[in-house]
Amino acid sequence: MNECWNFFRYASSEDIPEIMEIVRSNKKWFSHLTDKHFEEKINRKQCIYESGVLITFKFTTNVTKIGDFAVPKGNTILEQIAKKKSFSKNSFAEHVFTKFLNCSTGELYLAVNVKNERAINFYRKMKMYIISNTKLDNSLKDGFIFKSKKLKN
Repeated sequence: MNECWNFFRYASSEDIPEIMEIVRSNKKWFSHLTDKHFEEKINRKQCIYESGVLITFKFTTNVTKIGDFAVPKGNTILEQIAKKKSFSKNSFAEHVFTKFLNCSTGELYLAVNVKNERAINFYRKMKMYIISNTKLDNSLKDGFIFKSKKLKN
């Protein structure tokens, strides 16, 4: 992790009720997530909760599967991003996501349900692109793998 990760507000255990409220308001996409999942992500410092925006992620130290796609080691996987419903504008999500993208190790990968048009449009707006079709981990429903294109430092 580089020092830019120090400028995020990471979630704490006290944030879990608010985080679960966000999850419940997006239950169509996140129904498989539990308090325990977020406790583990918080303990690993893999859960950002900033300006009403929730991001969970992991770094790949080995080849890691998302759906049926293999992400090479040395990259970042975005697991979830969601925002409080009371924050009607996407500007907070765009700001936090841009900061996250700029700090990510290697390239950023994510999987999204093909029917989640809102998320797909958001990722495209954020200059990510589809590199593969996949079957999603928990449901085996159809999904897309998105990838960022990072500039070399």
